[in-house]
This record gives sequence, C-alpha cells and structure tokens, in this order.
Amino acid sequence: MDLISLIFIVYLCFLLLVGFFTYGFSKTQEDYFLAGRKLGPWVTAFSERASGESAWLLLALPGAAITIGLGEIWSVIGIIVGITASWYLIAEKLRVETEKYDSLTIPEFLHRKYKDDSNIIRLFSALII
Repeated sequence: MDLISLIFIVYLCFLLLVGFFTYGFSKTQEDYFLAGRKLGPWVTAFSERASGESAWLLLALPGAAITIGLGEIWSVIGIIVGITASWYLIAEKLRVETEKYDSLTIPEFLHRKYKDDSNIIRLFSALII
C-alpha cells in the first residue's frame, strides 16, 4: 500500500469517527440542514459564501478574466455589491419568514407562503435554484 492510499484510509476513518461521535446532535431535519437555527450570523455568512463561491470563484472567474480581460472586474464589483446587499436587506427577514412558515428550503418557503396547491411555485423555484 502506498502513502496516498494510507492517508486516504486514515482520512476516511477520521470522518467515520466524527460521524459516530456527532450522530446524536441531529434529531430533526432542521438540526441536520440548518444546525437547529443556532448558528450566528458570521458562521452562516461564511457557510453561504463557501457554498456560493466554490467552483465558480476558482474556475469560472479566472477563465472569464483571461478571456475578457480587465473588464471582468465589473463582475467582481457587482457580485460584492449584490452579496452585501442581500445580507443586509434580505437575510434577516428571510430567516424570520422561514421560521414563521416552518420551512427549510426556499422552494418550500415559497410554496407555504403563497399556498401553492398546484406545486408550480415549488417546481419552478427548484428548477431555478
């Protein structure tokens, strides 16, 4: 067995141990998906950005910058302004509303808020996301 395989096996064992010891913390879907809504705003913001900027920031943006040139800086500026605006203008209200409607996802929130019995809103919002 080579060193890379050994490191991979040790890593998998570590993940299994973490899963075993933290198994009891998640009792509901809300605990699993949203950490029971107990995380603070900074942890939530960093988690959202880690999810939102992963492959796009590392692959697509450099490719666009190479293709388009310095003009691609406007995308970065627009993204920074848009993300900041969404944090300050939408995030807190959305959190309160999703708790009010007992929703875990945006499609579920829209479905419950607008009483969509035909599931059209849920379908389109899931497709867009």
